[in-house]
This record gives sequence, C-alpha cells and structure tokens, in this order.
Amino acid sequence: EIKDGAEVYSKCQQYNITLSDLDLTSDPASFAAKANATYERIACQNGWDYDRSYYDATLSTEHDWVCSRDTLAANWQSIGVAGNVVGTLIFNSLSDIHGRRPVFVVAAMMYTVFGLVRLYVTSYEWIMITMFLASTSYPPILELSYIIVLEQVSPGWRTRISSTTFILWTFGMSFLPLIAWLSRDWFTLGLITTVPSFVSVLAWWFLPESPRWLLSCNRLKETVDLLRTIAQRNGRPVPEKLEETVQVLANTHNTEKNYGFIQLFKYSKVRMRTLLLTVNYTCNNLFYYGLSYNTTNMSGNEFINFFLLSITELPSTVLAWWGASYIGRRWTEAGCFLMASVCAVIAIFTLNSAVWLNISIHILSKLFITMSYLVVYIQCAEIYPTTHRAAGTGLSSLVASTFGTTAPYIAFLADRNPWIPYVILFSIGTLGFLCSSFLPETLDADLPQSLMDANTFLASEKYFSYKGKRPCTKKVVVNETSRLRGEVNLAHSEINISNTNGKDD
Repeated sequence: EIKDGAEVYSKCQQYNITLSDLDLTSDPASFAAKANATYERIACQNGWDYDRSYYDATLSTEHDWVCSRDTLAANWQSIGVAGNVVGTLIFNSLSDIHGRRPVFVVAAMMYTVFGLVRLYVTSYEWIMITMFLASTSYPPILELSYIIVLEQVSPGWRTRISSTTFILWTFGMSFLPLIAWLSRDWFTLGLITTVPSFVSVLAWWFLPESPRWLLSCNRLKETVDLLRTIAQRNGRPVPEKLEETVQVLANTHNTEKNYGFIQLFKYSKVRMRTLLLTVNYTCNNLFYYGLSYNTTNMSGNEFINFFLLSITELPSTVLAWWGASYIGRRWTEAGCFLMASVCAVIAIFTLNSAVWLNISIHILSKLFITMSYLVVYIQCAEIYPTTHRAAGTGLSSLVASTFGTTAPYIAFLADRNPWIPYVILFSIGTLGFLCSSFLPETLDADLPQSLMDANTFLASEKYFSYKGKRPCTKKVVVNETSRLRGEVNLAHSEINISNTNGKDD
C-alpha cells in the first residue's frame, strides 16, 4: 500500500493466496509486483502481532481495535466526552439547587464506583456504558471543588486559587506518563488513576459549603455560622455587625428564586457574555485536547512527548497567573489564543524538520493554550452571577464537551494528511482570539450576585480599554461594607442601597 508517498507493507490486509501460489524462486520485488496485479486482497485472517515496545497490553490490543475497527478507540474516547456533557448538564444545575458540597461528594462516589467497574467488563457495549457513566461525574469533581473555594476568597486571591488548581493538575499530568511507562498495562494504569478519587468522598467532613450559595438561598443563620468559623480558623476577629451585613446582602441581592441556565438568556448583556464565554470555553477545550491527542502523531518517544507537553503547563500556570493579575484577564486570554494559533501554523512547516524543532513548536502551542484555559476558568467564575455560577459554568462546559467529542478525530485526520489537524487548530484558535477580546475585564472586580447585577456588571467598559496594573500595586478598598466582607473572606458584590433594577434591552 502507499502511505505518505512511499510503498510499504500493509498492516491490515493480506493476499488471498495458498502455499501453491508462492513462487519461492523469484525475488520479493518481482513477487510483489505479480501479487498486486494477480491476487485478491483480504483482511488479515490470523490476528496481529503488536508492537510491545512501550506497552504490554492496551484496550486496543486486547480487543483488536485496529484496521477496520480502529475507529472504536476514538469512539471510546468520544463516549467519555459525551459522559462529560451529560454530567455537566445534570450535576452543575443540581449544585445551584441543592448545594455545591453534596453534589460534589455524590459525583466523587460515582466516579470511584464506575471507574472501577469499567476495568472488569469485557464486552464492547459494557465498556462504552461504564466509560460513559464514570465520565458523567468527572466535570463536577473538577468544577465544583473549584467553585466552592473561589466563592470563599477575596478578589485578590481568585487568580492564586485558580493557579494553584492548575499547578496540581500539571503535577498529575506529568506523573501520568511515568505511571503508564512503569505499569505498561491499561488495567494497572486504570486502577492507579481511579482509586485516589475515593479521597474526594472524604470532603464531606472537611469541605464547607459555599457561603455565597447559602446566602443566595436565604439560609442566613448557616451563612453567619460558617463565616464565624472561617474568621476564627483564620485567626481574624469576627465582625460585630456580621449578622446585619449578611441580612443587607440578602435583602439587596436575593431576588431570584428560579435556577437553571435558561435564565442566563433573559438579559441582553448576560446573554451575549454567556455566548462569548461558551465559545471561548469550547475553543480552549478543542484546541487543548486536539493538541494533546495529536501527541501520538509527533516524532520521538510518546512518553517523553506527553511529559514535555504536560510539564509545560507548570510555567504556563505561572505566566497565566502573572498575566491575569497584572495585564488583566481579557488581553491575556486573547494574546494566548493568538500565539497558540501562530504556533499551529508554524507546526505545519516543521512536520518534516528535526524532531527537536517539531516538539518545541508543540510545547510552545501547549504553553499558550494552557494559559488561556486557566484564564477562561477565572472569567466563568467572575462573570456569571452567584445564583447561576455553577449553571453558567456548566453550560459553557456542556457545549465545550459536546464539541470536544470531535477532538480525538482531529488527531485521527492526520492519517489522511498530517497538516490537517494544525489547520483545524489554527481556525479554532483564531475564533477564540476574536471572541475573548469582547469579554469584559474582571481584574479586581467584585463578583456579581444576581442576574440583574450581572447585566450591569462592567457594562460601560470600552473595547479598546486596558485595566492592567503594575506589579506591587494594591487596590485600596474604602467602603466599610467591603472591608467587613474582606475580613471574613467573603468577596460579595458592593452593596448598592439604592438597588437600581436592571431590565432587558
């Protein structure tokens, strides 16, 4: 067969011949020419001999997901993404109604159970079903733990919290190729990466509920008690007027009783920002995972390639933290999308170059898209209001995950032509650059509590505006109520006593 312009032996087909058809006196080239012209080609009849240089056993080798069945592996990856979609839709909406903590713990239990069960099933149908069920619980574990913590800290700590989350993610990603290299077996790898999720179940006894969510549900006594506990554990004095402040916040912002992402389309500003955030999230997701899946198409050792692309996320996180804190969220994200897209174009021209050059371009692209990913997480948490923060983040994640089911196929297209994945990634990055530039700058801004707050949130900001700051500068808060909220680590919106009612345009 012809592959990449060269004639090679087929890995999936054989000639339909018998021993009597063989001409042992002819040279291989002459026999091949005769066979191509004379004999029928059929699928391999006696199984395959797999390259076990890196792995002793994988799902693909155990179930022969190769040749005419090679799309089954991509389908398995995509069904996992489909599970993410359903899990995001269900769990994030439930967390706005029943609380962040109980939904988080239930999701952790589900992942542990179904993550273990999927290792023992053998039929293709059950492999897909258990993969789907385990994947439904992955997004809430990641997103709700992040939201709970983010809703308990002041504006100055939000970027640090996000960066810390991504640093821990980076360590996990960097250890993964080492674990895979040492285990050499998909079952052992699955066991090692699933069992630790049980630790998240213990969060029920250690992780407090979000005080912002309690306040949005008008559970004032629980809010006050939790804030007292937070202040005491931080060694801070409990404010004398804590109950009054919480009551004023509840009276000012607690006007919306219905939940669900449909309400995000009620007001024009919120609607537009929801669309922009969702497109941004989707572009990040597609670019990030499309690039990650494409690791197998890179030159060199795939373990080392995966490690290098993973460890790149560590400087990415540090740079994203610095950029989001001083340059601002908006232009940091837009700039990262732009640079990732440029790297994708350059990668096309390095396909046949030295291995180190090709890998270096991939690393640079991964660095920039990881920076962008961190920033869009911050923007989702800061632009969506408290009453709909989990639902809004869930909606963006839902759409991103839906389109993310195509990410494995981006890498798969390299079998048709190696430059196709990079053209697709460039297009995705360009769209992300355009959309991210239209989002508001939320650097040092107080979080909106309600939909009406979100509709007027930074509404007067101009497109060509810049709110960056020099390092070592600090925002001075003079409002007494804001100071009080800062003392108990609750970064609520500024209290507007006049409470101007917003309305749709």
